[in-house]
Amino acid sequence: MLVDTHCHLDQIDPNDLKTSLSADCVYLSMGTDKNNWQQLLRLNEKYSNIRIALGIHPWFVSDHSVDDLHFLYSLLSQIKVHAIGEIGLDFGLNHKASRDLQLEVFEAQLKLAHELALPISVHVYKAHNEVIALLKRYDVQGVIHSLGSSVNIAQQYVDLGFKFGVNGILLRENARRYHALVEHFDIRHIVSETDAPNIALPGRSKGHLKDIVVIIERIASLKKLTVAEAQRCLFNNANSVFKFIEECEV
Repeated sequence: MLVDTHCHLDQIDPNDLKTSLSADCVYLSMGTDKNNWQQLLRLNEKYSNIRIALGIHPWFVSDHSVDDLHFLYSLLSQIKVHAIGEIGLDFGLNHKASRDLQLEVFEAQLKLAHELALPISVHVYKAHNEVIALLKRYDVQGVIHSLGSSVNIAQQYVDLGFKFGVNGILLRENARRYHALVEHFDIRHIVSETDAPNIALPGRSKGHLKDIVVIIERIASLKKLTVAEAQRCLFNNANSVFKFIEECEV
């Protein structure tokens, strides 16, 4: 079985989604703010192989975010999700003005994940020191989405028990950091993701759910495994974090 641990299914045209979903793949679709949570819940009810994460992405923090998290807490008492996500910190030029608010909202979501014993899916850009410092304060597990850091920084996440998500960036010839991480770390620290439709394979304009096949093939090649071996390892890695299937044999 294949697994896509990070995608945005609510951003895909419903007609395209219907033809793109594979019965042989489990998808974890990310929440970004209150505005898309209900749509994800509907997708979760409609498709048996779609799982959801709910959270507030650092790009979308606002003065309403704290109130929205109170609503999320009440929502999670009624429905099942497989993670709090997509959460994190982004101190790039376009978002550093909200730095303090991002920190407040991220820490609040870490507390929520800890209290509810849920894993997290983390977006981090130009904020590794701050993310690592906060993760050390909370007993949470999860995945660092699309990690493109140095091996030394990645090792700090691995030491905290986190896995890192690998997507179509791995197929870019100049993505040396991504190649180095996959080559350096044992496959047990890796999970597969597309981030569809946001990350495109080389030569394409947008990401597709079916890209997961090519991504896993490249991971298998770099790890010198058969594709079947890589699929099995990557599914079991993801399942150990997100509990898609309580007892799986793949």
